[in-house]
Amino acid sequence: MIDENIITVNDTSIGGKFTGRDDRSFNINTLNVRSEYLQELYEKFQKEKENNPELVELCDELDYYNSRLDGDVLGLDEKLTAGNREKIIFYAKSVKEKFHKKLVTTSQYSYIAQDINIWLLAKVKRGFMMEIYTLICNDEPEEKINYIITERIINPVKAELGINLFKYDEEDIMGMIFFLTGNCHLKWN
Repeated sequence: MIDENIITVNDTSIGGKFTGRDDRSFNINTLNVRSEYLQELYEKFQKEKENNPELVELCDELDYYNSRLDGDVLGLDEKLTAGNREKIIFYAKSVKEKFHKKLVTTSQYSYIAQDINIWLLAKVKRGFMMEIYTLICNDEPEEKINYIITERIINPVKAELGINLFKYDEEDIMGMIFFLTGNCHLKWN
């Protein structure tokens, strides 16, 4: 019987990676730069908070993210189950709720705070749809998807938060993903 997995390499110089079989590795180079736009919004928020402490109105754009889209009636549980992510449903609900409380608390008193949250939600949604959803559709391994979520969504958003007036942390950013999922803006299958 011949063993097909034996490879012999002699007198060879390899300038890159040498793989004897399937290569499932991937490289990601990310440069995270702080947004000047977000910094300007923080400064405007501080001024607005001083001048208008009782604003409660939500703008249409934030209401868009806070509302379910037509046509997709599955909730967060069903979407995660359909995407074979049922093991994280409890976590997803927890961080979604944590983020939603911060969203309501920060946004009810300031148009500028609403702009900050809209900007962050749009960044998370775009990152998910352009990078993560493609991996999901290609049946990439869960570990790779989790890694890319960290590298392409969580870390860039954290880097852009700057002085982070709303004290958003990594779980809040994951909460944004699940908030958008629960409101039918993102899919996991």
